[in-house]
Formats: sequence, structure tokens, C-alpha cells
Amino acid sequence: MTKASQSNIEIVRSFIEAFNDGDLPAMAECLAEDLVADVTQSDGSTQQVNGRDAYMGLIKQLDIPKVQPKLTITQIAEISAEQVMLMIEVRASRKGRKLHNFAAYLVTVQHQKMQQIWMVEALPAESDSFWSA
Repeated sequence: MTKASQSNIEIVRSFIEAFNDGDLPAMAECLAEDLVADVTQSDGSTQQVNGRDAYMGLIKQLDIPKVQPKLTITQIAEISAEQVMLMIEVRASRKGRKLHNFAAYLVTVQHQKMQQIWMVEALPAESDSFWSA
């Protein structure tokens, strides 16, 4: 299947697979340049991040190649012609600590790129503590 004919679900799956592979260029390729992402904060609120480069900057801070977190899609569904909702199980280990969490995402895909991402996390304070330590 060519990139031009990928379904919205396949585009989102490609992003998650690239994350699991630590392939930052492949991740960026899935995102629109003018991406808008609402990212969960430790208190459960969200912070809006504007632009692919700014979002990728947050991802680079996770040091994926070294930490090798594992995202598993537990459920994924096409909500509309442009939206995909998914639930992710997150597992990671670093500095003798373990993280096990869940996050839900609502992703808008336009022109074969992830245009908007809304994220909510089950245990945001634990996740923040894990990544900031």
C-alpha cells in the first residue's frame, strides 16, 4: 500500500511504530508541519503545542533510543472521516524506575498527516515523575 492510499488508522499506527522503533524522522513524517497537539500535564491539565518541530522537541526530551519505551495500541477506532481515537498502554524503564500507564488520543488526520492530537493520560503525575527524574 502506498503512502498516498494509507487509511487514517494506518497513518496513526505508523506513528506509534516509529515511536517504538525510536525512529524520529519517521515519526516527524507522519505529522503535519502546522500540527496542534494538546499534551497532558502532571496536574491533568493540557498544554497546547503548536507545530511539528515543537512537538518533536518534546518527544526528543524522552530520549526514546536510550529508554526504549513501549507503546501498545489496546484499541483503535475511526471516529469520523478525519478522526481516529486510540488507547495506548505505556511501559518504560529508566534509572531503576518503571512506568506503566495508559493514555487516550483523539487524532485528526488531513492530507495523510496527523494534523491535531488531543491526549489524556490515566496517571499524569506518575508519568511526569518518571520522565523528569
